[in-house]
Amino acid sequence: MWNAGLKPGEAFDARDASPMLKHLIETGKIDVRGKRVLVPGCGRGYDVVALVAAGAEAAVGLELSDRAVEEAKIYLEESKQRLNLSEDAAKRASFLQGEFFSWEPEGGPFDWGYDYTFFCAMHPTMREGQTKSWARVLKAGGELVTLIFPVSAEMDPNQGPPWPVTPEMYQEHFGGAGFALEQMNSVPPELSHKGREGKEFLAFWRRQ
Repeated sequence: MWNAGLKPGEAFDARDASPMLKHLIETGKIDVRGKRVLVPGCGRGYDVVALVAAGAEAAVGLELSDRAVEEAKIYLEESKQRLNLSEDAAKRASFLQGEFFSWEPEGGPFDWGYDYTFFCAMHPTMREGQTKSWARVLKAGGELVTLIFPVSAEMDPNQGPPWPVTPEMYQEHFGGAGFALEQMNSVPPELSHKGREGKEFLAFWRRQ
């Protein structure tokens, strides 16, 4: 899809960071100041930009597609004018091409991670490997925020991506990979992207 020229707003591209993520930052419910953060499957990098603007020491967006990496770099540059992103914040964002299951971060494990529309992009047979990879790239005691989507009984579980998911799936796979669930709640409709209302849960985890 990236190589075909995926445009902002098409398919899974929502043009902006999740309203839920922005709400968590604005209300102080998450604090990434001084932390090294990772966003795999970052797409155009909307979340990465939001996290460096919130004070992350470094935010890395990892993408399998080199075309997505290039698009994310373009968005980062545009954000300096469109979002008044400072030069200092922009320098703390980086976008890398890599395959999450084997990728080794140069600076060692991260303090904080964010998973949104990444778990659901993987075939169900890949979930165990994905959560074990999360455990590998986050340091002990590190924090992980997952925005669980799409939660829908109407979707065919054999059709994807995105593959329909449930909060219980996350508990099974992340719990089995060494993550402790600290909090899980449904996302209020007004804090979801348009069209995703009622299909999202928010969960906070800690790497054991």
